[in-house]
Amino acid sequence: MAVLVAYASAMGSTQEIANHIADRMASTLDGVECRSVEEVESLSCYDAVVIGSAVHNQSWLPTADQFFSRHAPELAKRPVWAFNVGMADALPKPFRKKGAALQQARLAGVLPQDVALRGHRMFSGVYKADQMSSALRFLFRLTGGRFGDFRDWISIDAWADEIAAQLAKPAPPTSPGSATA
Repeated sequence: MAVLVAYASAMGSTQEIANHIADRMASTLDGVECRSVEEVESLSCYDAVVIGSAVHNQSWLPTADQFFSRHAPELAKRPVWAFNVGMADALPKPFRKKGAALQQARLAGVLPQDVALRGHRMFSGVYKADQMSSALRFLFRLTGGRFGDFRDWISIDAWADEIAAQLAKPAPPTSPGSATA
């Protein structure tokens, strides 16, 4: 089964997660490939797609949105999973759960409705102090924000394994009298 794990990454964390998911799935499936959304011209050679994007300002990166729009007809014919990588776990503790819930709701509203997702997960990524201005960095720390690597590899592995298991299941047999081509 040919599976594409596509990603839109700004600072590299989403790309690393996508590569990890692809490597994990490749341990049980043949034909798993990881590529930037900008490199993908067609989905015709893939049976399934996993797409991930970094989240900036509560939205997917424009290249991920463009990927969905450009390939919506092809995506609608395949099993598709999506993930996003944000900073919910870096937020001050009182805001983490609420921030994650708001991000999930907002992203669910902007994903194309004509592509039925088999699953959608939010992961936290790497958040470095040098990714913001000194004034914002000061305010972020003052309010309890944290910098660091917040990727939960156990959750990422579990999700990749879940997808691989679903894809490894044989297709249900056709019923007698149904047309086969």
